[in-house]
Amino acid sequence: MVKEALEGFAIGRFTSQAEVKRFLEADPHFPKELPNGGIRPMTITRLLKKAVYAGYVEAPKWNIGLRQGHHEGLITFEMHETILRNLHKGARRDFKEDFPLRGFVSCNDCGQPYTAAWSKGCRRHYAYYLCDTPGCPSERKSVPKAKIEDDFAELLKSMQPSRPMFNLATKMIKDAWSQREAQAKAAKMTLQKQLAGVERKIDDMLDRVIDAGSPSVVSAYETRIESLERDKLVLAEKIAKSGSSRGQLEEFIELALAFLSSPWKIYEKGSYQLKHIVLRLAFLKPVTYCRENGYRTPQVSVPFEFFGLNGKKCKMVLLERIELSTSPLPRECSTSELQQPAIFQIATPGVTPDQAGSGRAF
Repeated sequence: MVKEALEGFAIGRFTSQAEVKRFLEADPHFPKELPNGGIRPMTITRLLKKAVYAGYVEAPKWNIGLRQGHHEGLITFEMHETILRNLHKGARRDFKEDFPLRGFVSCNDCGQPYTAAWSKGCRRHYAYYLCDTPGCPSERKSVPKAKIEDDFAELLKSMQPSRPMFNLATKMIKDAWSQREAQAKAAKMTLQKQLAGVERKIDDMLDRVIDAGSPSVVSAYETRIESLERDKLVLAEKIAKSGSSRGQLEEFIELALAFLSSPWKIYEKGSYQLKHIVLRLAFLKPVTYCRENGYRTPQVSVPFEFFGLNGKKCKMVLLERIELSTSPLPRECSTSELQQPAIFQIATPGVTPDQAGSGRAF
């Protein structure tokens, strides 16, 4: 969970420390500090700044600088540096709904995010995205808002799986849900056993209170019983919340499949905040835009990678054997190296390579 939180903040999945905080608070295994199950903001800041998670150690108060540790890091040091830059950079406060892709689309020449602004013309204002990085070949070269957003719409529309793949994903989600239900039932049985054990301890303490004659001993037993009663309430609450009904499955799966079937529909009709959620769910990192050729191949999230919607063109190898054919007729080969028969010819005295190339390959 810590690794996922660090990587998420580095690549932009979490754009603020508050999002990292909510992510870790939702995990039952991450230790909580506050009585309400929360985590202090300063804990998140320290977690993001620690070089120990990158495999390095340091102790400034002892004048020990950064050095390689004897342990394996959860993330790379480069990613750690990215996290520190993101912390210093902070989140923008001037996001405007006029430019939903600002900060998410990067320049193909320098890799830095595009900025956006309105430009005043003779009769009206015009909206543009542009790179504002000093020294970049595309510095101050703008792209019309309509073009860059229309191209992105086509990119997002293409991320729609085929019906067979969509049906397979639906079945996989249902299978995963069934596995989680089985795990929830096992966890519920464990909680019930723990609750029964607490109740036995309470009954035992009550018997001891009756037999005790010293007021101080009685007070100690009562304090212990009160603590056990609190544990009993917590366990009873967990048991009540454990498990899930079929109706919840249909509710959750409807939202998940609606997003997987067509992220463009949600993006098109959603609010500004929902648009950014769609961007972070559909892509692993910001997309790159080239002024001449449009969007480069994006790094999509795992579900869309599973669907094969990553923009890569793949095809099967020809149904041929890897060895060269003994036929003198030209044949297609699976690799370019095998298309050079002269390499595999037997050297014949008095025969030039050009003449040998017309013979049979073995």
